[in-house]
Amino acid sequence: MENKKARGERIRLMNKAERRALAARAKSIEKKRAEARRTARDAEKTEARREKYKSSGRGARSRRGSVFYLFYFAFLILFFVALFFALELVKSKLAAYEESRPYNYADRVMSEYFGKGDAEGLVERSGYGVSPFEKREDVVALVEGFLDAGAECYSVSSGDRTTLRYAVRSGELKFAEFTLKTTGEVDRGGYDVWGLDSIELMIGGTNAINISSPLGGKVFVNGVELTDEYEVSREVYERDPKLPEDVYPEGRAVYEVTRLIGTPTVTATDRYGADVTGRITVTDGVFYDVPHTFCDVTDDVRERAMAAGEALASYMQKDAPFGSVAQYVDPASDLYRDLATSDVRWANEHNGYSIENGEVSEYVIHSPTVYSVRVRFTHVLYNWGGNFENDFDTTFYYRLTEDGRWLIYDSHVN
Repeated sequence: MENKKARGERIRLMNKAERRALAARAKSIEKKRAEARRTARDAEKTEARREKYKSSGRGARSRRGSVFYLFYFAFLILFFVALFFALELVKSKLAAYEESRPYNYADRVMSEYFGKGDAEGLVERSGYGVSPFEKREDVVALVEGFLDAGAECYSVSSGDRTTLRYAVRSGELKFAEFTLKTTGEVDRGGYDVWGLDSIELMIGGTNAINISSPLGGKVFVNGVELTDEYEVSREVYERDPKLPEDVYPEGRAVYEVTRLIGTPTVTATDRYGADVTGRITVTDGVFYDVPHTFCDVTDDVRERAMAAGEALASYMQKDAPFGSVAQYVDPASDLYRDLATSDVRWANEHNGYSIENGEVSEYVIHSPTVYSVRVRFTHVLYNWGGNFENDFDTTFYYRLTEDGRWLIYDSHVN
């Protein structure tokens, strides 16, 4: 290590600048030493105060206070966290309860089936049985009208705790009902799950008609023929003894057609296929009466009947021989034998006669081989003392013979 003498010698040999640098360095070192001594004294003082503070007991109390506040604020944090989750749980429960309420399911049904204007889907879901006398598109069109006018529902009744029924109306008219039932399942909140059980359209049955028609005829509703399925009663009249046994009995059948959504068109034919629609009478719009039909009198029927009537009247007044009337009467009939053998005549003294006001009516075809017709006229007998008028009113019964002729086999005076 350099001694003081050597150092003094080295300093003496230095130039001025070097001596100044060395002096500055020595000063800096002295300053750092002074700061180190001051720092050491401050540390000693701080340690002395710490020891004094510990010996006084206030340090322990401070540590105990810090722990208390630590637990206090931790408790507050945990409390508010628990409160938050509790409120969320209650909110979730309330939401689940509200969602499980039946009227919410009813709103969904209204929105899905009645709020979209899907009449076709509504008819399909309801399983509505369209009457065979109407078309499905007619039903759909009717439902569309209700939906377009706006639909709203209201509770009708509750069969039990698992069933609720709602009515749906458009304006003041109820046109549907739907039923909600519990499914047997529970939701996440533990509440019963409701579901749609059925939809019923209340549009059928509002129109029903009854139709009375002669036996053997055909009745059509909107072009569809009524079958025995729709017959609710029948009445068979006392048989006309002048008709053959193979002739269809006279009587009437009453038919009932229900579940019509509109006023139907009713047409009918008689037992021989003649259209009698124009003669149907309607009472109060619900009772249709098809009359016993008299067919339109044809020219040959009229001529045949008038000729027979005039011949019979002339024969009975002894103005013509039996042969004049025999040509119109079936020789195999009792009538033929009665006319041929009877001496009873209507003969009145007269010197001439005429046939006036002739009319042929009530032409009824009883079967393809039997018909009846009514003949009326005034048989005027001329006499010097005054004319005598005899009203001829007789129904002739004709049948078709094997040789193709229509001949009278019976008659009765009206």
